[in-house]
Amino acid sequence: MLIAAGAVCVGVASVIGGATGFGAALVATPLMLLAGYDVSEVVVINLVAGLVTRVDVVVRLRDHIDWRRVALLGAGSVPGAWLGAVTLQWLPEHQMKQAVGALVVLCGVAMGLLRAGPPYVPSPGAHAVVGAIGGYLGTTTSLNGPPPVLLLIRARLAPLAFIADLAGYFVVANLLSLAVLASRDAVPSQVLSPALLLLVPVAVVGNIAGLWTARRLPAQAFRTAVVVLVVLAGALTVAVG
Repeated sequence: MLIAAGAVCVGVASVIGGATGFGAALVATPLMLLAGYDVSEVVVINLVAGLVTRVDVVVRLRDHIDWRRVALLGAGSVPGAWLGAVTLQWLPEHQMKQAVGALVVLCGVAMGLLRAGPPYVPSPGAHAVVGAIGGYLGTTTSLNGPPPVLLLIRARLAPLAFIADLAGYFVVANLLSLAVLASRDAVPSQVLSPALLLLVPVAVVGNIAGLWTARRLPAQAFRTAVVVLVVLAGALTVAVG
């Protein structure tokens, strides 16, 4: 029953992630916590799903990727990921759930208020700091998307470059975060099978459906619906955590 609920959560989140490029974990995390998954399980499932669904994007858009940017963000994520893994093992489960819910609400509000500002050329140090923040959020909550999203929006990249760089970051950062969690024995054995064996294919199918959906819905209406769903799911997580 729990796996079935997880499949629904991951499927819905992956449709949204496929359409927006980065919203899957924001939606999946609170929904899966509400369904009964532990924080550590949700983190691993989302990191693996994000890694797998972005590999295809990296392959297709490889000519648009700024590999230096991806390398800086990825390298910066390592110390943050390690500190996040320590936090995940240190804080009690109910406190982590409430913290995750609050963070999801804040991310949803930030998405709703986000506006493109003047052009900005991030320095190597800025990339490293953003990567470190993303790494920390990745291993604690799997919500490693918002920091680089904000950076790339400020950089005013072309749409394909934005999608490509973000996909490259997710592949590198998620892989490194999973390696850090594994090195600290923070990957729950029960999540490896059968959960991942079922939920990762669901994420792939949902991602494809999201790409199809995005071409057929008004962009602003869909974005507003995603923000509302994220905020409500996060608030419910705080309430029941």
